[in-house]
Amino acid sequence: MRLFSKFINLLLTRLMKKYLKTIVFSALTLFALFFIWLKSLDIYTANNRHVQVPDFSGVHVSDLDSAFKKNKLRYIIIDSIFDKNTDKGVVVDQSPEPNFEVKKNRRIYLTINSLQRQRVYFPEVYDLTLRQAVKKLNDNKLVVGNLEYKVDIARNKILGHSVNGISINAGQELFEGTTVDLLVGKGVGDDYIDMPNLLGLSRVEANIILKTLSLNIGLEIFDSKITDSSTAIITNQKPEYIEGEKINTGSSIDLFYE
Repeated sequence: MRLFSKFINLLLTRLMKKYLKTIVFSALTLFALFFIWLKSLDIYTANNRHVQVPDFSGVHVSDLDSAFKKNKLRYIIIDSIFDKNTDKGVVVDQSPEPNFEVKKNRRIYLTINSLQRQRVYFPEVYDLTLRQAVKKLNDNKLVVGNLEYKVDIARNKILGHSVNGISINAGQELFEGTTVDLLVGKGVGDDYIDMPNLLGLSRVEANIILKTLSLNIGLEIFDSKITDSSTAIITNQKPEYIEGEKINTGSSIDLFYE
């Protein structure tokens, strides 16, 4: 009986060791497979392999392929604008922004300055007030040029419009940014308005205010350090701004920028 018990105990001990080894081996195998799977997933998704997005502003479309290949990124041009103060065909906006960290081969979405000026239709502004006409032309991406005044009972109304001295009609095609000169009714007498204070304004802001007030931009003097006229700020004007001072409608004001 005692011999039989020893035999059973020995048998159970061997079986336990065998199953324990099997369990340990299985656990190690599962752990190894799980580790290999995680590493494979990291490689597949390029985990922790990021690049910093460069600033592509100013890069011409002809150079984009080489620039993006060098930085291991891809790009899509999603929009274009026309800015006469910026070189044609260069990047003006991007998403994600510069210095943003992305994975390799990420697509960067770009907006470029159009290689060709887009065309717009000249809107109907005849008989509108000067303020209404200025807004309508700006909304259509056209620039208000010189204002010429004519004695007419229709005071401050648009009586005509021209480009480079040539009369144009509503519906006519023009390039974006074209300068349009307006003929405005002066009324039957001389009109005076308060002298505007243009100091600290940009060129675009000053132009809108002057046209709305029936005034013209005279000479424009830029500081030699200015490289982009669109960001220049007015630091002086002639005639100078004096509170309560009056100026005749149709007059010009010289602007000085820094």
